[in-house]
Amino acid sequence: MEPAITSGGTPGPRLADEWAGLDNNVYGSFTGSPPAKTIAASFAAAGWRVRASSWTDFEVEREWVCLELRQLPDTVIFSGVVDPSRLDDLGTALAAAGLRYSVEFWDGELSRAPDRTIRGG
Repeated sequence: MEPAITSGGTPGPRLADEWAGLDNNVYGSFTGSPPAKTIAASFAAAGWRVRASSWTDFEVEREWVCLELRQLPDTVIFSGVVDPSRLDDLGTALAAAGLRYSVEFWDGELSRAPDRTIRGG
């Protein structure tokens, strides 16, 4: 059963003030993913703070990252802020959720991480 995710959010860590003032620096999409609500619920179960930002979209965050998950008709995309030194940690978190993803990081130049497929053991 998925946890109730409201606009007030679930318990969990908030984005640190040092990152809150940044413009978005990370963008991506999920390939063949479940709905945004299911993805958000998996992050909530892993201890992330999650809140509903619309009927179909969700915000997931920790101290070092805050992502807006946007539900499109055939996929889920995301954008947000990540501590540049923790970009690999974002990949690890997405992999732990069993997601196939593509990530673009903007630091004045566009850096692309390859699509990755993570299979559970």
